[in-house]
Amino acid sequence: MSGWIAGSGNGRRPPFPESTPPDINHSVLTGMLSGDPQEGRSPTGGPVTLLRIEFPVADPDHPQALWSWANCLVEVPAARARRDIEGLRGGASVLAAGQISDRWMVENGHTSRRGVIVATLLKAGPPP
Repeated sequence: MSGWIAGSGNGRRPPFPESTPPDINHSVLTGMLSGDPQEGRSPTGGPVTLLRIEFPVADPDHPQALWSWANCLVEVPAARARRDIEGLRGGASVLAAGQISDRWMVENGHTSRRGVIVATLLKAGPPP
């Protein structure tokens, strides 16, 4: 590892590492927006739109029974957001796909590390 840090400002980016096995870091999520989209910044400082998607989780022992509700933060690059989520509001059904990453977040004065999906695909509307 070279010690490169996102947003280091040197203008060069390292090559993306090969995954072993290939395509292992891909996730697809369907659910409802639990609030309106929020503006944010990527690790390199670029504008992004943040979506919190809520979804039901089945009981592992009884797959037909609701176990809990969960949510996941989805980070959408600004260009994709303008094209794919114009006019989305809380309660809208969405499908998001992309890679899982970590982000440091500050909420209510507390700093924490949260998982996010960096969206490469985003579709509004109920699943087919």
